Amino acid sequence: MKSLSRLGFIVLAIWSLSANATEYRFYAAAGIKLPLIELSRLFNQTNPQSQLINHFDTAGAAEKKFLADPKSTCLITTQIRINQALKSGTLVGQVQIPLTDTLAGIASSQKVKPVITNSNELVSALLAAKSIAFSNPANGATVGLHFQQLIKKLDIEKAVMDKAILADDGVETMKLVIAKKVDLGITQMSEVIQADRTTLVGPFPSEFELATRYSLWCKDPSLPEISAFIGLMQSDFGSRIFSESGLRPVRQTAR
Repeated sequence: MKSLSRLGFIVLAIWSLSANATEYRFYAAAGIKLPLIELSRLFNQTNPQSQLINHFDTAGAAEKKFLADPKSTCLITTQIRINQALKSGTLVGQVQIPLTDTLAGIASSQKVKPVITNSNELVSALLAAKSIAFSNPANGATVGLHFQQLIKKLDIEKAVMDKAILADDGVETMKLVIAKKVDLGITQMSEVIQADRTTLVGPFPSEFELATRYSLWCKDPSLPEISAFIGLMQSDFGSRIFSESGLRPVRQTAR
């Protein structure tokens, strides 16, 4: 009985700490979803009085939701977007912190994957596919916007768009690939690897490469909890978590 009572007291104490925990809201691009979830879970477990809450969307939508939420804490989106927001004055007072790089790439649901090393092979693969999914450019999707410009440049826009499925984001794109509802999926390579690395074809040919840098911007990075989490992301452990998810960590200082 005493053991049960002690256990009940511990559970109640943990619940009480969690219930009264200070909430920190992160809005992030979906390309960084899995590593951020894993790092946040670890942080929350070791800091029960401080809970990180993640909201994921396309790079553009994440930024909009961050700006619309008066209780938002940090934003993780493309460095380009944060630079633009800093220049326009939408974000003020703090510098951005570069976190990781990722490359845009191609996933395939087919047993025999297409070989894509140059523009001719890319065109052939896109025209041969019966269906292609990519994130809706209208949602501010980085890869979606890049792919839209790419098919215009290759003069195959109509042929591709006639069989295209516009997904909400890269996560949805990969769900369509895994379910074999499309032949090809166009999204961040990190999202491909995080969903199912066996579907990965590879990056775009070098002349069409899209390397996207994700950066962090916080309203108050000096808060002890936020500073500690930034340290976790920049640590050797954090770098390993990012690398395992197909992201290339941007090294800052050794911690």
